[in-house]
Amino acid sequence: MRSRRRTFEVYSLSAIDLFASAMGAFIIISIILMPDYQKEVRSQGDLEYLEELAGKTEALLQETDEGSRDLLEALLAAQTRHQQLQAQYEVVSSELETLEAQQQARHDQPPPPPPSPVVTEDTEGSNQVTFRFLGLKTDKKRILFLVDMNRFLSPHEALVRRTVIRAMDSLQTGYQFAILGFQQQDAGPKFYRWPADGSLANMDSRSRAEAKAFLGGLEGRFQGSAPLLSAFEQAFEGPADAIILISDGLPNPAFNANLSPGRLIRSITVSNTRGKEIHAVTVGDYFKYRGTVEFMESLARANAGGFLALAE
Repeated sequence: MRSRRRTFEVYSLSAIDLFASAMGAFIIISIILMPDYQKEVRSQGDLEYLEELAGKTEALLQETDEGSRDLLEALLAAQTRHQQLQAQYEVVSSELETLEAQQQARHDQPPPPPPSPVVTEDTEGSNQVTFRFLGLKTDKKRILFLVDMNRFLSPHEALVRRTVIRAMDSLQTGYQFAILGFQQQDAGPKFYRWPADGSLANMDSRSRAEAKAFLGGLEGRFQGSAPLLSAFEQAFEGPADAIILISDGLPNPAFNANLSPGRLIRSITVSNTRGKEIHAVTVGDYFKYRGTVEFMESLARANAGGFLALAE
């Protein structure tokens, strides 16, 4: 009798059917969810790219800010240098104008020699002449000596001092006087006053000695240019009735509102609203420069004053 074989089945048909159904369901779900997964993957990649782009942009902005600051600093430095060069150009241009005026004046005919001292009594109209200095004369008793201290008068410092002292020696008791030195420096017009408060001093032996000491203290200080407009502004504000200008007569337009000599005379005359006398004394090598004589003489004539030229 044959024995019956036993067959052992690991999975029954029902189990296989269950597994197949589950696998099918998994596949179907995977197919359904695949687009969302791809979107998430793409979104993650886009986010990383955006973060990288944001980092690059921030670095670029930082570099741009640093470059802007460097550019601004370079621009400010260039502007400062431009201002310095402009100031140097103006100074050089003004000096060239003065030298050109001197050169042109050398080719002109020299003016006549200065007048000789006259000591005779004289009258002007109804007023008795009370002050006389080498041909200059006035009946005013309050006098300001306006002294040009530009660098072109540096070789003639001693002559300038002697001229003021000789004029002071002509003053007698009862007169009042003051001294105002002026020059143009880099910082602007500079003035040297005696008395220091801008008032007038009574003429006596003490005040004469103090004034001479003040003039001695001006030695070595002649420099810069001649700001005549600023000087006359100061002179017109003071109490003097007569102004005696002592100058080389070469006004620099750059420091006088760019005015030509003729227009400068008109400007000073118009500003002289109180009608103060202006006497002009040209000192130095005036015979080389006809233009200086014409300027000083015209300025004095336009303001009821006299003119005088003195050389070494």
